[in-house]
Amino acid sequence: MIDHHDADLTGSRFRNVNLSRSEFRGVVFSDVAITGAWMQDVRIEGRVATLSVNGVDVTAFVEAELDRRHPERLRLQPDDADGVRQAWNEAVARAEEVLARARQLPANMLDERVNGEFSFLQTVRHLVFAADRWLTGPVFGDPPPYFHPLGQPHDGALEGPADGIESGARPSLDEVVVMRRDHQQRVEGYLRTITDPELRRVVASPNGGETTVLLCLHVVLFEEWWHHQYATRDLAILEARQH
Repeated sequence: MIDHHDADLTGSRFRNVNLSRSEFRGVVFSDVAITGAWMQDVRIEGRVATLSVNGVDVTAFVEAELDRRHPERLRLQPDDADGVRQAWNEAVARAEEVLARARQLPANMLDERVNGEFSFLQTVRHLVFAADRWLTGPVFGDPPPYFHPLGQPHDGALEGPADGIESGARPSLDEVVVMRRDHQQRVEGYLRTITDPELRRVVASPNGGETTVLLCLHVVLFEEWWHHQYATRDLAILEARQH
């Protein structure tokens, strides 16, 4: 097995290779062509902007099917203050439901990485990191270092110890919940009086350049939704082991 961890393979060509049972995690597939391939039992999970299979662009189909299965997705990109408040309240309600499920499991299981994904505790910590990255700094204007020490960066993130993040931390569920609720309450307080003009305010983007408060909130709402899906999926696997 060859591990290309943190490697830049831009422009690579793979010809006549067997990639069976391979795993690609935290990768960027942009302008990628796969031709003459045999694909079976392939699973793709991530933000897909454009995907063509055998000449058919399936992006719109995938998005429409996700919206059909999860109607709440249609409310993740609101364009006014009332819509943002509704979407955030729904995100908090989903988070409370999944937390209640997690509390039914032994503590050690909440630190277990199912199939190499974030553990439940890491998932919650990552949502705190995402809120700091997209709201605490750019929108709220807190001076650096504004990341909570127990936040969990995503794979490949540039943020780390230099930003005050304790990468080796192993907090308990109670510690994580306190941190999470502090962040939720701050966002809730901000949204309580937010106005439509405020949503259009231009701020610095964590990815470089500029963006708006509204687009920062969209990112956080999608982070909340996707990681709720991941947590729900993995909790079901852990719950099955209890029976």
